[in-house]
Amino acid sequence: MLQKKNLGHVEEKEQTDRDYYDHHLSDQESLKEVLFETLDTIEISGIPYALIGGVAGKSLGRPRVTHDIDLFVTPEDAPKILDVLEAKGFISQKRDPYWLFKAWKKNILVDIIFRSSGDIYFDEEVRSHVRRTSYLGRSVNSISPEDFLVIKAAAHQEHNPHHWHDALSVLKQGNLDWNYLLKRAKHAPRRVLSLLIYGQSNDIAIPNDIIRLLYKSVFESPSYITEAVVHPYRNNLYIKKISSSNGEDNPIYVKGKIMEALTSDERIAEHDIQIYISNHDVIAKGEVFTEDQKHAVDEVIKVVAPHFQLKNQVEVRILKGPEGCEAIT
Repeated sequence: MLQKKNLGHVEEKEQTDRDYYDHHLSDQESLKEVLFETLDTIEISGIPYALIGGVAGKSLGRPRVTHDIDLFVTPEDAPKILDVLEAKGFISQKRDPYWLFKAWKKNILVDIIFRSSGDIYFDEEVRSHVRRTSYLGRSVNSISPEDFLVIKAAAHQEHNPHHWHDALSVLKQGNLDWNYLLKRAKHAPRRVLSLLIYGQSNDIAIPNDIIRLLYKSVFESPSYITEAVVHPYRNNLYIKKISSSNGEDNPIYVKGKIMEALTSDERIAEHDIQIYISNHDVIAKGEVFTEDQKHAVDEVIKVVAPHFQLKNQVEVRILKGPEGCEAIT
């Protein structure tokens, strides 16, 4: 029994040593050769992929040394990737069936990743944003800079701080699809929000509206309203009682009426006002530019929902010119 434990310890140490070599000591000339052989093999096979590691970071704008190759594929395609690489003389290992396979040639590691931190997959949305970029004179498939940012923010840990700085380097390049980034940030919203705020602190040009919208999605989520649910094993009387609560005081009905009234009122129609219903309260949030517009929100809601208690938390945003500016005459 003791001998078996020692054997396990030896195997674990060998694995640790191998992992360290794969990620820190590989030969750069061999890396280039194996990278292009890997990509040629996969592209001939027609299997969709994207680079997501150091090679992708370099192609997207961060000049740093990398020692391995990181491929992002679907869970269904991961075994196929191993098969086509094995046919080219690669050694393979199904390291973790939950997220990672590995392959080697000439002591160069290819990580085949099919689930990334943040529960991110190479789904149709990610694939549709893959872009063709240039790396060492060759065209390669790189994950979009927006997905790269989200993956790096989600994967950042104390032992791999380079993920954070890889993401910052892509932020510096600009030319991002901010709306797509907001959509993808759902996989790690607080991490992405922290990254964007930190990026601004380093004078990287990040729109304030993007930070504000992401902040609101994290910290100002709407109150949840329990919907009527049919329980098949409850008696009919109880079900009828639930179903009969769909009158004009139903919160969903009230919210819809308020939103319709706000969008049709010319005083406030173009402003971003959010309405939340909680118990017998109507909560209004958002921004307007004058006190009159805020009062208009009051008037509209009180007409539509007179039996609800209004909490008008709309802020009046006063726009000012920069200090010390001169008027040009």
